[in-house]
Amino acid sequence: MEPVEEKLSVTETGESPQEQAFSRAAIMLLKGVVSRGQDEALWQEILNQKTSLQDYFHRIGLAMVVDELDEFAWLKQAEDSGLPRLVPRYPLSYNLSMLLVQLRKMLGEHNPVGVSGRVIVRFDDMLRCMEPFLPVQANEMKVRQTVEHLIRAAVRMGFLLRIKEGGEDYEVRPVLCHFVDAQWLDEFARKLEEYEALGRERRRDGESRTDAEEGGLMDEFVRNEKGSR
Repeated sequence: MEPVEEKLSVTETGESPQEQAFSRAAIMLLKGVVSRGQDEALWQEILNQKTSLQDYFHRIGLAMVVDELDEFAWLKQAEDSGLPRLVPRYPLSYNLSMLLVQLRKMLGEHNPVGVSGRVIVRFDDMLRCMEPFLPVQANEMKVRQTVEHLIRAAVRMGFLLRIKEGGEDYEVRPVLCHFVDAQWLDEFARKLEEYEALGRERRRDGESRTDAEEGGLMDEFVRNEKGSR
């Protein structure tokens, strides 16, 4: 006689355990970046059904990217599919763009080409590296709140992972390298003087622009950006 648990799993949902695992993997990929470190079983299912998942997403105009070295998987829009866009692009604010640049530089400094390892950064480290690009505030708490807001955005985008709930340590996720590549950083380096000058001007004037005013300044910063997840 079949085990009761297995029989119920098929009759109640109309799917076999393998189909349920496939559906879960597809749904989690649609929600954002998936990593082995966050869910070992899910990661193994993605590897086991890699071809089937890629075929499934191809039908709806998406490409599944699997980085087996850094153990990440995510979806991006297949630009030549001719189908409506499922992965929207959003312009990033000046402040968020600068934070992602600093995080990407940290990855490059700690993990040279061909080397892979966890890069952990504290909140205070991100606060210090962002200060040159933020307007001077009489209230230091306002500066901290601004950086906290940017960090939360980077977490939602899958580029940062809080190590411990309520803690101040974050892992810079290697997937950021695929969105902000070395070629883009080379181009950015040539523009950096302009952005640093803008940062100095904003600090001198005490200016605090809204994201809407800044949006588009670096609207091609992250390609295939998924926005808030």
